[in-house]
Amino acid sequence: MRFPDRFAGKVALLTGSAATLKNELMGFGGATVWRFLEEGGRGVVITDVQDDVGERAAEQLREEGHDAIYLHLDVTNEDEWDKAVSSTIKHFGRIDILVNIAGILDPKSILDIEPAVWKKTMEISTVGVFLGTRAVARQMEKSGGGSIINLASMAAKQGSGSYGSAYSFSRGGMHNFTQSSALQLSGMGIRVNTIMPGWVHTPFTDYLYTDPEQSKYRTDRVPLGRWGEPEDIAAGILFLASDDSSYMTGAELLMDGGVSAGSVRPENPRSKD
Repeated sequence: MRFPDRFAGKVALLTGSAATLKNELMGFGGATVWRFLEEGGRGVVITDVQDDVGERAAEQLREEGHDAIYLHLDVTNEDEWDKAVSSTIKHFGRIDILVNIAGILDPKSILDIEPAVWKKTMEISTVGVFLGTRAVARQMEKSGGGSIINLASMAAKQGSGSYGSAYSFSRGGMHNFTQSSALQLSGMGIRVNTIMPGWVHTPFTDYLYTDPEQSKYRTDRVPLGRWGEPEDIAAGILFLASDDSSYMTGAELLMDGGVSAGSVRPENPRSKD
């Protein structure tokens, strides 16, 4: 269901959101951007380090009549955050929603991973969210408040076996920071919440989704029996961005198809009929 005027007059900035082109595999940001604008959003700021893809995405949005700009943003760089927020205010005059999506995976075990890769994984998910939150807070307050949504992962709920320890660690830290932000920014009219997605088919996970063995292994562990789609997570992002969640802050929204509920996929009761 769409709500045509839910975001009337609102402006959103999304990190790690270059994968927004309609004719290509979208990420969380892409699915969110299109629906946000369809539901009355005034404009969007796409940010990423993939400049060519991001510029083409913004151009496509403008061709379809939407107000969109692309900005290069390394989320670990404070100066780039300041420039991104300044450019947003210059173009739109306000900022109401920040969606922190940027992230990378660490592909090796604790014993094998290079410290530089570990640090980069941690910094994007923790330092990046901290810098972004601080950069937008005053501007959001001027606009009457706002909503910050941090995209963590179901990996934040548990440790990691063969790889991904930095990713899990950093994503758990994101939610702890979300709680602190929710407390400290509440007086400014800013709500801060976390979404914890499970296995969703995006450019981030395409290498797993297109590997039959890896894909089946994960599908078999999802009680709902399928991978998520970017649109599934976008629905959660937009719920937390909207007034529909006006009494939620410091919360975590787990969207993993039931994986975290248990380790075994439930048997279908109808199979016994």
